[in-house]
Amino acid sequence: MTTEDHRHRMGRPQKMSERVANVIADEILGGGIVAGQRLPTEKEMVAEYGVARTTVREALRLLESRDLVTIKAGIGGGPVACRPKFESLGNTMKLFLQLEGANISDVIDVRLTLEPIVARQATSSITDAQLDTMQAALDSMREAPEDYENFQEKNALFQTSIYKAAGNPAFRIVMETLWLLVRDAEPNEHPIATRKAATEAQQAVLDAMRERDADAAAAAMSDFVHDTARYYRKRLSAIISQPVHWQL
Repeated sequence: MTTEDHRHRMGRPQKMSERVANVIADEILGGGIVAGQRLPTEKEMVAEYGVARTTVREALRLLESRDLVTIKAGIGGGPVACRPKFESLGNTMKLFLQLEGANISDVIDVRLTLEPIVARQATSSITDAQLDTMQAALDSMREAPEDYENFQEKNALFQTSIYKAAGNPAFRIVMETLWLLVRDAEPNEHPIATRKAATEAQQAVLDAMRERDADAAAAAMSDFVHDTARYYRKRLSAIISQPVHWQL
């Protein structure tokens, strides 16, 4: 059943602007139009799709709201293709978390359950190149623990490498979004001692993965995320217990 068929069954026919937006979205998501590429002008789209200029503008507005298009102003501007970021999904998730009265502590609970599962799955499929990338990230964190920006960047690289290695796009999308929600709730820099402890805990995860020991990797990841959860609940309890607040 097509999306249009579904809409008819639900009692609302698809608007022409939505049809045009879906055609353009398919091109962007399918690779026919790459990120950063300029789209045809409004005039060209009017001719190509046989619709009014207002319909094209509404289609572009819909695409912009989904982070598939950005509109550049001025001479030489116009619609430019882009790809959605995980931050956008996280912001949408915040909306639903707020509706349900959830807080960041609830998000942490989900990570406690899923992180070991993802680590176990990643162990069987992770490549030597990915392992080397993760080791380089830990080495960088270890060499300069006082550099918080570097710590954030390399910690993100370590975690997302595991999510990618799991080989399941759904896992990656969910886990990276949950990870960002927790990270973005942090108000201050973590103490250096906490950064060092996190690095060594992640090293235990990596060592188990390099040995292709899925049970050990899952156990090490469980230890790491539970230690992290205890830290958040001790040091940041007032923040993570507050209901999630969505904002534009």
